[in-house]
Amino acid sequence: MKVTRTLRADAPPELAPICRAMGYLRGDVWRRYGALGNVGRSALDIRKDIVARNLYGSLPVDGTIRNETTKDVVNDLLTYKAAAKLKVRQAIAKRTTDPAERKRLYTLLKNDQWRDEPFLHRQMRKHFRHGVSHTSNQFVVRSDKHASAIVDGRLVITIRIAKPSGGDLRLVTTSTGKHVDLTGCNLRICVKDGFTEIHYAADKGAGRPHGEQALGVDKGYTEAFTDSDGEAHGAAFGAVLTDYSDAAAKTGKQRNKLHALEKKHRDAGRIAKADRIRRCNLGRKKIDARKRRTKQRLRTIAFQSAHSIVDKAALVASEDLTSPIASKVQWKRYNRRMSGWAKGTLADALDSVCEQRNAEHVLVNGAYTSQMDSTTGLLQGRRVGDKFYRATGDVLQADHNAALNVLARLADPEIKRFTPYRDVKRVLLARSPAPLSVKRLELGDPSRQPSADKSIEQVCSR
Repeated sequence: MKVTRTLRADAPPELAPICRAMGYLRGDVWRRYGALGNVGRSALDIRKDIVARNLYGSLPVDGTIRNETTKDVVNDLLTYKAAAKLKVRQAIAKRTTDPAERKRLYTLLKNDQWRDEPFLHRQMRKHFRHGVSHTSNQFVVRSDKHASAIVDGRLVITIRIAKPSGGDLRLVTTSTGKHVDLTGCNLRICVKDGFTEIHYAADKGAGRPHGEQALGVDKGYTEAFTDSDGEAHGAAFGAVLTDYSDAAAKTGKQRNKLHALEKKHRDAGRIAKADRIRRCNLGRKKIDARKRRTKQRLRTIAFQSAHSIVDKAALVASEDLTSPIASKVQWKRYNRRMSGWAKGTLADALDSVCEQRNAEHVLVNGAYTSQMDSTTGLLQGRRVGDKFYRATGDVLQADHNAALNVLARLADPEIKRFTPYRDVKRVLLARSPAPLSVKRLELGDPSRQPSADKSIEQVCSR
């Protein structure tokens, strides 16, 4: 399993002009090939076009650095397009159920012939907007253009650069070099806050053995995960998120007052005072550092929680929450906190840990898993906060109930991963007993929902 490792080093002044030149290259490649410019072209075709037109040959940068950075940018472009095509494939699946029509649209999309099909063209315009790059602090070094050695107990990396472009660069890292093997690795050199980060790929060995169970997992806000055994993992996850959200909101309110004050002084002609407020009181170093620390803490909690799950499980089923969840308009503080919900971090942690430890991770449809009664498998009962009230009056822990429903989805032949939530509701109502129809909740009537169904849109029920 390949992972990215980071070394930290000093930042010699010779790095700045290289980063500026590669920043221009990145921005210009995105401008020229960021949308229709790459339609019907492979990565090799785009690079050949760049070389044939000699677009960046005059940049004062070593040729190998220029070529490797160009390759990196082009790969980013095509990755962005592939992600957009995945969204369009989902739109095609929702649009028609005819296998022949689906195959025709899929083929046109795959072959980059979507401009002649109005539906595909609309969808690609929606999901494949013209990209822009503002990155000007990094470049890529080819694997045969660097060397490393231990000098005075520190790992020193030498980047070989042609003499007309400035000569070799020497980066003294903070590492002793133990367990660092840069053989055959391309390096990504990033300059941040007066230091240099050196990113390289490394092989990560197989992790400890996984468990033997099959577990369903519900992603949460208060806790990172709750499994189908009823065990909560990552209890501090919600507290970290809430503390960060509230602190960021408080800081934002105070900064808004300072912005208004700075504007007032500037409009009144007190330019020096306005400049001092902007320089001394409206910086972002502390804000960015707090955000970075919070992300690191959340990532640590997520991975520790994922490991504790895989300690028990050989098969992990979790909700597919990749699509945005439309929700009712909630109160301001609720929306602010949920907008920071790091569900992507939770999903990445499960994927990475399961892959490393050879466990299986299966995504299932998450629609209505929090509104169903796990005991009966029916759309009955009502969720209120952390409690799920069954139709019989019994009370279940809501996240445990949802995790059991997620596990049950593995064997549900009628509800697939990409089944639309309206179809999921129709299936669940069809399984429900007759009293639902007595309440005028017919299977095809979307105008009302049973009281147990506060809808999938309630993010707090996730």
